[in-house]
Amino acid sequence: MGNTISYTKTPVDLPLGPKGTIRGLQFDTKSRRYAGIPYALPPTGSHRWRKPRPLPPNHTYSSNPNTPYDATQFKPICPQKAYHVGGSAEGGNGAYSEDCLFVNIWTPVPDPSSPDKKWPVMLWLHGGWFQMGDPSQEAGMDPTELIATGKLDAIVVAIGYRLNVFGFLAGPDLLEDEDENGISAGNFGLWDQRLAAEWVYENIGLFGGDRENITLAGRSAGAYSVEAQMLYEFRGDGAGERTGGRALYRRFFMDSNAIPAQPKSLRDAKEQFDELCSYFNIDLGSSSAEKLAKLRQKTPQELVAAIPNLKNHTFRPVTDDLFIHQGMAEYLASKEFASEFKTRKARLLIGEVLNEETLYSTYNSPTEPTVEALRTQIGNYYAPDVTERALQCYKLPESKDLDEWKKLFGQIISDGQVRAPSRALVSNLVSNGVDLADIWRYQIAYRLSFINEKVAPMSFGVAHAMDKPFWNFSICYGPTSGERKLMEDWIENLVAFVNDKQEFEFGTKTAQEMKVVTPEGRIEVRSDERWEELLRIGEMFAQ
Repeated sequence: MGNTISYTKTPVDLPLGPKGTIRGLQFDTKSRRYAGIPYALPPTGSHRWRKPRPLPPNHTYSSNPNTPYDATQFKPICPQKAYHVGGSAEGGNGAYSEDCLFVNIWTPVPDPSSPDKKWPVMLWLHGGWFQMGDPSQEAGMDPTELIATGKLDAIVVAIGYRLNVFGFLAGPDLLEDEDENGISAGNFGLWDQRLAAEWVYENIGLFGGDRENITLAGRSAGAYSVEAQMLYEFRGDGAGERTGGRALYRRFFMDSNAIPAQPKSLRDAKEQFDELCSYFNIDLGSSSAEKLAKLRQKTPQELVAAIPNLKNHTFRPVTDDLFIHQGMAEYLASKEFASEFKTRKARLLIGEVLNEETLYSTYNSPTEPTVEALRTQIGNYYAPDVTERALQCYKLPESKDLDEWKKLFGQIISDGQVRAPSRALVSNLVSNGVDLADIWRYQIAYRLSFINEKVAPMSFGVAHAMDKPFWNFSICYGPTSGERKLMEDWIENLVAFVNDKQEFEFGTKTAQEMKVVTPEGRIEVRSDERWEELLRIGEMFAQ
């Protein structure tokens, strides 16, 4: 998909008071971008696999007022193995580094006649299975047109966080590795996201943002992260000194993912930790400190190269009872959760694309037409008991056609990661008294014409993440005039949500209804035909 829009780029300096000055870029009169702003100290060396360290209170971005911090270029992203199906699943190519804890900030261009205006803020958590991705550094994710032409008129902050083995290695061995920043046992990428959000809360006013008006948004693994951050915040863990005990988020946007079941325990994660050690010939009988010391000696390139050689190749969030706690499903179904949602006057925008299963069926799917191969790949997502329940819930192929087994895998994971848990979340909130006006459900069922065969096979339909141009208002790809109008009409939903326009009528009247971009290119409210079935599947995953 080629970019059809170019801008005149002008350097612009932003004074941050005692924190120094940063130099970003202004794109015509549409937006300003400040790229690669660090929100934490580098998680490198002995700090690999530890909680992120906040910048010191006296941190300055430029010690010399005549030499602003260069925020005109993107910084490296977390090391990863790129995945392509005729294009990148999430994110583009670029430089990689473990020193990757940066935010990219886009703001509207200030109006001199309204110098005191405070813009709403949307924090963006990228997707990529927790294995890959970047903080909106590909051309199609640049929110300049969204902010200006799409009339979002808000600040967009894209958060870089640790991924794959760097962000989600977990196990009891790590629990014994306490440092001055506290104990942790995994979920480092989630800790990164939280610290970045706290940095935004403390600093976004310097960019013209309203820290009391923040939407937390994400796609795929980013949407899973949104729910994890919501739970961390709601259950009291997030009421820290850095925010004065005040709520960080006002609204939540979850695009094509949610948390279906209690994540693996640290004991479950130990098998993956041990497998990584064995791959590098590290004695499993060594002490935890010795094993971690040897793993920390490995280069990022060595660790990335190891991942595809592991049976347990997918590194994901775990139940560590530090960030993610036991009893998650019970809490989500409780009146306590819904009450907290209502007390905070929160709102939820949540949905999916029509054919979530097609991309999932291609990514780390079974390599043999057997139950064991299917079990192994499902087990990279879920705890053993959840995996067994999932296998019992679906009819297994009777043939040895590998494609049939891959399709089933895609169906199980897309139901488990997207469809079932999103409906369960909505059902729990509504049944416990949350007003339907505060829950907006949607589905994107239209494939834009510029997503052609070169981008992804037409057989994929409207696949996972193909809604990016709708939500990012990516008119840079050259939609037809009819599609441009469709995109303009659709983006009004996000504009109203982020700007908290209480007078906006989303249009759905029951929890079973969704606002849909239909295959014919219309916007209609339609009934969810799989509502009851997917609620049952959701109960199976969550029990």
